[in-house]
Amino acid sequence: MLLTIATIAVLIVLVLFVWDTSSNHETQSDIRSFYRPFYAESSIRHEYLSTPTAVWKTLTTLDGYSSWFPKISRLLPDINTRRYVHQFSFDQLPLVPGTRLLLRPNSWSPFYSGRVVVVDENERISFDLKYNPLFREYVVFALEPQSYGTTVTCRRTSKGLFSFLSLWGFSNKKSKILENLGYFIPEETIKEGKPGKNGATVQTPSLSREATIAQAVQAGLGGNMDLINAITDKPTRGLAKATLVQTKRKGGALPEHLQNALSEAPTAVPTKRQSEDVSQFSGQEEHVAYLVNLTLDGNDEALNATPDRVIRGKAKAILAKIKRGVLERPPMPDISSEPAEPVSDENESEEQLILRLVKAGVDGNMDEINALDSKVQRGKIKSAIVKEKRSKK
Repeated sequence: MLLTIATIAVLIVLVLFVWDTSSNHETQSDIRSFYRPFYAESSIRHEYLSTPTAVWKTLTTLDGYSSWFPKISRLLPDINTRRYVHQFSFDQLPLVPGTRLLLRPNSWSPFYSGRVVVVDENERISFDLKYNPLFREYVVFALEPQSYGTTVTCRRTSKGLFSFLSLWGFSNKKSKILENLGYFIPEETIKEGKPGKNGATVQTPSLSREATIAQAVQAGLGGNMDLINAITDKPTRGLAKATLVQTKRKGGALPEHLQNALSEAPTAVPTKRQSEDVSQFSGQEEHVAYLVNLTLDGNDEALNATPDRVIRGKAKAILAKIKRGVLERPPMPDISSEPAEPVSDENESEEQLILRLVKAGVDGNMDEINALDSKVQRGKIKSAIVKEKRSKK
């Protein structure tokens, strides 16, 4: 009778374990798991837009583990001290190999012993944690600096009869351990150069647009959209998302030029003012004609990456008319190697802008209208388009 009950209990545990590990839960981390009798292993890899120092500071803040580490309800230092308050604080606890800890996996369970095994500053920290009298686990956090931030790998291993408990709930909760950690890591963005005491501009290292897109797309292929969503430049972010979609449709292999850009090292770039003052076009119409010709030749990257919304909207409007046969293809401008003087488009008044955009909207081109920053102007133009269409009916 007891053998039958034990057999049924084992079968139930196995069924629940297979069901749990086969569940399809979404995660932005790169996860892997492995199990064989008496041994279980899982690996989680995640990318952060923060320096290794910032990530290390969060990983070594032990009193915060209960907020992001699954199966840790409370973590306390295991030290002998006369002061009662030090029994519940990590301020007096040296973070060195051999440091003992007390872990409570659930609110109703007792405390179990644990210890710090390895401490390599800004590189690696590992723990030997015990969750119940029959199961313990070895957890390693490894940091790898990247040009865009830091990659963290969490590796968990367990041996013994109850090693399968290491993977119990892995796809549901444990696989999101590094995603949870990300909520507590401060993002450190690159600041623009500021003028120094002598009037010179201080330049900060940065990646080219192509390298930024390459790294963001590579992370997106692995399920991590943090890098793409963190791109501040909207045209670059849009181009990265479009490239990600195209790459997935073509089998997931990065184009050759993006693969080459992955090995690019950060370089010093000029400030925003310096880059905006240099233009290779003598006027806005010349820039639009150049983008239209490139797009008609099959290269739409330059158009999508153009930061000027007005120029981008005009180019798309001309392209739509050319496809309908209303306009002919403009001549390709001759771009000189020397930069021309910048020409502003400030001569167009607000009334002229509204009239031109209303006409474009009636023709079906809403790109430039939707790109306007002013909600008031957008509302006026769209209202005028509706009235114009009604009058034509």
